[in-house]
Amino acid sequence: MWITKKTRLFLAVAGAILLVGLGTGLVASYMGLQPFGLAGADGPAELEYVPADARVVAYANVRDVMDSELRRQLLPSRRAELSSPQGKLYDSTGINIETDIDLMVASLSGSGDAPEHPIVLARGRFDAGRIENFVRDEGGRVEDYKNTRLLTMREDDDEMAVAFVEPGLVAMGSVAGVKRAIDTKASGSDVKDNSELMRILRDIEGGNAWTVARFDAITGRAKLPAAIASQLPAISWFAASGHINGGLRGQVRAETRDDVAAQDLRQVLQGFIALARMQGRSADMEELINSLQLGGDGKTVSLSFSVPPEMIGVLGAMAGQRRRPAP
Repeated sequence: MWITKKTRLFLAVAGAILLVGLGTGLVASYMGLQPFGLAGADGPAELEYVPADARVVAYANVRDVMDSELRRQLLPSRRAELSSPQGKLYDSTGINIETDIDLMVASLSGSGDAPEHPIVLARGRFDAGRIENFVRDEGGRVEDYKNTRLLTMREDDDEMAVAFVEPGLVAMGSVAGVKRAIDTKASGSDVKDNSELMRILRDIEGGNAWTVARFDAITGRAKLPAAIASQLPAISWFAASGHINGGLRGQVRAETRDDVAAQDLRQVLQGFIALARMQGRSADMEELINSLQLGGDGKTVSLSFSVPPEMIGVLGAMAGQRRRPAP
């Protein structure tokens, strides 16, 4: 991604938060899955920094996820591992991702032909002075942009930035992207003026994490071969939300271009569910399959599911076996 030898620790702040929010929070790429609903009809306050032309917006309540039973099963605490990347992050910046990050919002704006770098907003507890000193020591620079401290570092053709936009809130990404986030907040015109995206956002169920995305923003960045892209359903918008605690309850929604495309997609999913129910499975897998509920009407198709805690434990054990080196 952005990380190179010279900037690894500087950008580890963004990388670590992305891993927590996107990985632990089950937010795929910028996708994801507080019981805060949506913190009001207009989502979390951090959306004030997201431009109106955002094509992907993802949220993760990192504090909820880090404190969840699922996290304890899949990712046991590593505070004692001083040689780990997190230990190096703490030594350099004072940030402990297990305790210091509360929530994360990630977004992608711009056109399909020239999208911006993703911008990450993280709310938590940061030692601004310590981080600033670290950036200076690593050859970066510190400047003021519209009364905001902007820390930047260049490596080859990439210039990345971290800005302390509010007490306890940092913005990370490309220099242009972070400056645009600051300008967006100052202008008062943000993603909440994007009626199409906000309509989708207001319809998804609340959870620890969620994502709303234009489908072409996902497929475009994946750079799928034309033969594969032509076989994809005619989907305009994609949304996912989930609540993570002992298990996982979630919902995936797709808004197609017309009613016919939605009906075709429902038939495909119905066939998948029917086939899954015909297969002999363990009791835990049977519970998961039986939780699948297909819904939606008109151009909207939804699929809800529930992963029981017992299955989470099985998945955690499988992940541990894959990480264990061969004898």
